[in-house]
Amino acid sequence: MALSAFTTTGARRRQARWLSATFLLLWGCGACAPDTVSIKSHPHFVPRAIHKVAIAPFRVAKRERGISLAFRTPPPADLENPQIHQSLGSVSGFSVPGRSRPVQVSVPDSVPDMIRHMVYSQLRLKPRIQVIPPETVGQILDIPEGSAQARNSRESARLLGERLGVEAVLEGVVRVYREREGTKFAAHPAAVGFEFRLVGARGGEVLWVGDFFEEQKPLTHDFKGFLERGGTFVTAEELARTGVVRVLQSLPLGTE
Repeated sequence: MALSAFTTTGARRRQARWLSATFLLLWGCGACAPDTVSIKSHPHFVPRAIHKVAIAPFRVAKRERGISLAFRTPPPADLENPQIHQSLGSVSGFSVPGRSRPVQVSVPDSVPDMIRHMVYSQLRLKPRIQVIPPETVGQILDIPEGSAQARNSRESARLLGERLGVEAVLEGVVRVYREREGTKFAAHPAAVGFEFRLVGARGGEVLWVGDFFEEQKPLTHDFKGFLERGGTFVTAEELARTGVVRVLQSLPLGTE
């Protein structure tokens, strides 16, 4: 009887050690998951000087309109104004995490506007910042006079600064938007990638850049991240919403 109890206790201890080792291994895999957010700021960016912001219409990455690039390919140098590169160095140097195989996926036409409204909803929660509604911005840029003046990013920011009295304009480019294939418990995961840029309304300089890319990883590759999402595979819209929150948390507006 005593020997049987001793054997049972030993088996339980071995099982506990095995479970602990497995947990640590999975947690370690989660720690090795690549960062999903990259941030870069202009050295002369003064967040407290910005009190009013407009959100310009978002778009799909230039040159591959409607199509995301292979995920192993670096983001395209699609910034119209060369001064963007001068002010921030190599903005397009954000590397996109690799995938096991390259793939091209259509980006639905509705996605840029959907993400733009997600940004508006989150940005207006920041204290001491006034955010112009997207509809008001659209009224300025959609009229013939506005369209003629806002030929590029810099001129668009200047026009909105003059008409709306904003100090900065937030722009967005969507590069990747692939929907989940399957169910929330067994799927080829969703993938989302986009970039936000805060442009000064007076000089058109890029003050801040936030880049997000994530292809959801399974439990064995991102233990912590998978549990944070309830242990399920999320949709592309849910992944995009998470990305918007994470990127805007790093945008230092509305602070003292």
